[in-house]
This record gives sequence, C-alpha cells and structure tokens, in this order.
Amino acid sequence: MREQGQICCGCRNRLGPPYPGRERYCDRCASQRQTHHRIYLYFFVRTGWHCQFLEADLKTSLPRRLTFQSPDKILEMAKAGGAAKQLHDIAAIEHAIAVGRGGIWLNLNNEQYGKLKR
Repeated sequence: MREQGQICCGCRNRLGPPYPGRERYCDRCASQRQTHHRIYLYFFVRTGWHCQFLEADLKTSLPRRLTFQSPDKILEMAKAGGAAKQLHDIAAIEHAIAVGRGGIWLNLNNEQYGKLKR
C-alpha cells in the first residue's frame, strides 16, 4: 500500500485518492521534511542596489529589505541561494544587473530563511 501511494511513507497514515502508484508523504510529513524555501529576490538600482524578497506566491513580501552599493553582493546572494549554478545563470544575472533591475529564484535553507523573516 505504501508503494502504491495509499499510505504515507513517513507516518503510515492512510492517504486519500488519487493514488499515483508511487510512494508519497501526507501533508504533515511533507512540511516537516521541507529543507528549503523558495524565495524570489527582486532587485533594482536607484541610489544603491535595493533588494526585496517575496514568498513563492509572489504576493507576500518578507520584512527584510537590503540595500547594497555594489552589484557584486547580488551575485554573492545568488550563489549562496543556489541560483547561480551554471554559466548561463550567472550570465542572466549579470545581464539583469546591466539593465538595472531583475529577479532570481533562491532556494534558502531554514537558517537563511529565518534571517529574512526577522
């Protein structure tokens, strides 16, 4: 039953249909297993580089906003958040910086996410 997706592979509670034919977690176990948070970083330049963070729904703004004098910090945040893994990712971020505004998706761990929520 677990391998068919009828019971949770974490807590063994019965799950409702549809049954996908593979192992799956209930909502409670899935939220406990979440190790990263998907956050959107929007940045633009005025008197400095302003950064705003949004939840995955792109509507809820996180309370922390940052301002940097150098766009290099944006590239550092992208690397720390897992957005700049390949050469074309870095090129896209550098293009957005050259334009003066842009946005990137970050995958933050619980500690990084907690710092943004403060």
